[in-house]
This record gives sequence, C-alpha cells and structure tokens, in this order.
Amino acid sequence: MNDFFAPAIPADKVLSDKFRVHLVKGDGMEPALRSNWDYVLLAPTDRYCGEGLYLIDIGGGEAIYRVQNIMGGKVRLKFDNPVYVTEHILGRDEFREIVLAYVVADIKVRDDRFLREPAQ
Repeated sequence: MNDFFAPAIPADKVLSDKFRVHLVKGDGMEPALRSNWDYVLLAPTDRYCGEGLYLIDIGGGEAIYRVQNIMGGKVRLKFDNPVYVTEHILGRDEFREIVLAYVVADIKVRDDRFLREPAQ
C-alpha cells in the first residue's frame, strides 16, 4: 500500500459515486483529524474491511473510530485522542450492526478560504 513505485491512483477512482466526503465531527481523532475542519473520504460498508478508521454509530451519533482486529473474531474500537481511554470490544456480528463506512482517505484542510467562497 505504501509502495514508492506504485502507480498513481486515477482521479476518476477518487471521484467515483461509490465514495462520499464527510466532515469530521468530534475530537475523538484529534490531533490527526480536526473536528469541524478536516474531512474524510468514505466507502460505505456493512462489514469489517480490515484494520483502519471507520465511521460508526454506536448509539450516540456518528463518530470515527480506529478499529483493530483482536483474537477470537472480535474487534477493538477506540479513539486516537488520549483524553478518551474507553474502548469497545465487539464481535463481528455486533460490529456489522453499527458500522457505516470505511475511511479511505483523510482530507486535511490547509486553507479554508476557497471552501467558503461560492462556487463559480
């Protein structure tokens, strides 16, 4: 995945209808992903796709969690922000009930002036 000589991903793949852009809400993934500032590119899913970041609705609203595979067919959900020490251990079936999407890419906003201007 981090192959230096890997070919570039064609823009039409990123702009595909199968992805959606989502504003990061909440500080659970800070400082890497800033609340109400950064975005993520999501691939909607209803299953575990491997370790990574996922958009999940655990019951208190949507949030991005880091999901790790653990022994016994279970997954661990946690935030990167060290303020939050709580983690959730779920079976794969439980996970399927709450997962919304897999995070494909981070979109770091560097200068929001162009995003705030009306489209021309």
